[in-house]
Amino acid sequence: MNVNFLTVYIIFVICFFVPSTAFAYLDPGTGNALIYVLLSLGGAVIYVAKNAYYKITGDSKKKNKTIADSEKNAVGFDSDNNIVLFNEGRIYWNTFKPVVEALIKKQVRFSYYTMDVDDPCLLIDNSYMHNKYIGKGYFAFHKIGNLKANVVLSTTPNIGTKGFPVPRSNGIKTLVHVFHAFDDLTCYHKGSLDNYDAVMLVGPFEIPILRKLEQLRELPEKELYPAGLPYLDELYNKRQTSITTANSSETDQQSDSHTQTVLVASSWGEKGCLRHYGIRFIEVLAKAGFQVIIRPHPQSLKVEQGFIGKIKNQLSEYDNVKWDFSIDSSASMTAADILISDTSSVRVDFLCLYQKPFITLPIPFENMQEFEMADLKTSWKEEALAEIGYTVKEEEIEQIDRVVNSLLIRKADYNYVSL
Repeated sequence: MNVNFLTVYIIFVICFFVPSTAFAYLDPGTGNALIYVLLSLGGAVIYVAKNAYYKITGDSKKKNKTIADSEKNAVGFDSDNNIVLFNEGRIYWNTFKPVVEALIKKQVRFSYYTMDVDDPCLLIDNSYMHNKYIGKGYFAFHKIGNLKANVVLSTTPNIGTKGFPVPRSNGIKTLVHVFHAFDDLTCYHKGSLDNYDAVMLVGPFEIPILRKLEQLRELPEKELYPAGLPYLDELYNKRQTSITTANSSETDQQSDSHTQTVLVASSWGEKGCLRHYGIRFIEVLAKAGFQVIIRPHPQSLKVEQGFIGKIKNQLSEYDNVKWDFSIDSSASMTAADILISDTSSVRVDFLCLYQKPFITLPIPFENMQEFEMADLKTSWKEEALAEIGYTVKEEEIEQIDRVVNSLLIRKADYNYVSL
């Protein structure tokens, strides 16, 4: 049967673009899923069309170059990729930057795949590096899930773990995890590193922790390499710049008085102090006259935007409460006289880089059941930091302003780590 193309086109337009009443119910979850699928499909079409255009035209001005096969062979890139760095977003650039610089300096050829179009690495043009934006969501996960490489280095935990979106590719010979913060795995989700072959450790203290999890789950032993935290060097350099800028600003203002500033840096989800304690302790600090900077974990802006928006609105009446949503924490940590946090490793950064006191708001064990803490039972990190900082007791929350004042008075007595 022959069907006139124009007739089909007209029917399509009428069905999809002329509004009419639909006697149907679409629940919010399904609606979100459909919108996600439509947006993803649209993004995929644009992405494929764009790459096709660049291949045809050979446009050299494209921000995220796709190296032609002949060029790849010339500089040593092959279909199996000897080394691949996989980065979820620019918030982890401080971790990857020293690695990228070291590989380039040693003239080692590698690929750098990122899910963030604003990743600073995409601006680097070097013949030893193939840097590429691989998109977001499903299509990026699919790319990594089908990747072929000898070695893949990533800060992303739970690759290949059931219920998480990034699968473990059978084409990856060695999957290596690098820590983006000082951690002992207790705040990682369960199964976080089960599918990894090797781990670049913060320090030797993590070795017995990983071995314990391997024994509990009857996993083969991973290759473990104590490597430190490369991003601390980056933060240290930024610290110097922030301190110089802050001192210059204070000189310009010629201020004789200094209002003490408290930085509240919360982790995300049930292990975060904002989620567990609410805003009451912040109101106590604000009413006591402190300048308060609230800096949620970057992940909060992805998975709990509604919650953050709600408490931001609740605290809007306090002019001395400010919010910091920037990727770089250097300015806030420089401005702060004291830090209040929870399970977050920002306490270690604050301690090592700024030598200032910090307060820990303890998170109940029952809040940690979805994390590795549930199997490990104890935390090396928390025990170590409890000996250095101050852990608030439940009954002290309502008088946290007094605790802060006391620690600020005594801060000269503390012997902090000096870099």
